Amino acid sequence: MKKSIQYLVSVFKSQKDSFFPLLIVLLLSAFITSCKEESVPTKPHQNQILTDAAIAKLQATADKVMMEKLAPGMIAYIAVEGEGDIYITRGVGNLASSEPMNVNNYFRMASVTKTFTTEAVLILCDEGKIDLNKTISFYLPEYAIPGKDTITIRMLGNMTSGLVDVLSDPGLMNTYYGSQGTAKFTPEELIVPLLTSQLKFTPGTQYNYCNSNTILLGLVIKKVTGQALKDVFAEKIFQPLGLTHTFWPETNFIPQPYHHAYTNLLGTSNLDVTYYGNSWGNAAGILISNFDDLKIWAKELYERKLLSDNSKIERFQIGVEGSGYGFGVERIGNFAGHSGGIIGWNTMVFYDGIKKITIITHANSLDEQPASYAFGEFAKALGY
Repeated sequence: MKKSIQYLVSVFKSQKDSFFPLLIVLLLSAFITSCKEESVPTKPHQNQILTDAAIAKLQATADKVMMEKLAPGMIAYIAVEGEGDIYITRGVGNLASSEPMNVNNYFRMASVTKTFTTEAVLILCDEGKIDLNKTISFYLPEYAIPGKDTITIRMLGNMTSGLVDVLSDPGLMNTYYGSQGTAKFTPEELIVPLLTSQLKFTPGTQYNYCNSNTILLGLVIKKVTGQALKDVFAEKIFQPLGLTHTFWPETNFIPQPYHHAYTNLLGTSNLDVTYYGNSWGNAAGILISNFDDLKIWAKELYERKLLSDNSKIERFQIGVEGSGYGFGVERIGNFAGHSGGIIGWNTMVFYDGIKKITIITHANSLDEQPASYAFGEFAKALGY
């Protein structure tokens, strides 16, 4: 196991992120282009997107993805406003029982959690409780974080802080994987590696996807509200949007129905990591949800209905030119959304507000980022 953990550490350090950064930008950069606004038809004609031929192509694309990637199972949701929606399922959700993937299943959304944390920050900005221009030291003076007098809340949100990623820390990773995912961490424990680290670059000058940023934002939310982050999410986001299947887990278990998650990176082929808890993701990657809720959330990420006009602008304001990353939201052409990946789970949630197209992909493995690859292939099949 020790050798396996050392191997995994090297893999994750080479990726510089335990939750899958913006690899999809590279994946789609060759073919994502700007789209002109157009009306969406309510009945078939020459401009219809989800034609029988297009659906057949999407089905063939799903077959291609399953042939080329390692995931035991995959689910895709594709919708065009005015035309309806389709689910595409492939493979199995449980290798032991051969149970197929179920569109009603719960799963860990990993870094899609970041979009909830950053939305909560912007809502609190609208309420006058957080100022994006204030520094870490203003809100969290008790922590000796490098650059705390320079790094602003805005820099944490748009990934330009220069902080190292605590979830790439070998000590934390060995503790987590050595415990078979049973180790539990508080956010205060997670940021300990920051206290003896050095900045990677001058804050605000470069982009670097980093889980430390969002974990710190979670601590700021807790500080200014006096509430647990899960309660802030419930009050400010889940209840207003009617997200009844999205929650902050208190244990390592997932409610029924759910599918299992697998990896080949820990020395055992198709190792079941379903019950590897995700407290170490915290505000950067702990949430569990299902497709019903993520369909609603995908549209909110583009429409930003819970935000004021000023915060809507902040949400899409790219931190560093060329990064494609706003305040906790990835921008790919006209798509807005986020990728999510942690051992055993890979999810993509994106909405094109011009063509009114939703694409959500999920796979029960992170090995080779199958859901990320699927998102790119489905986008190409739809003409992007």
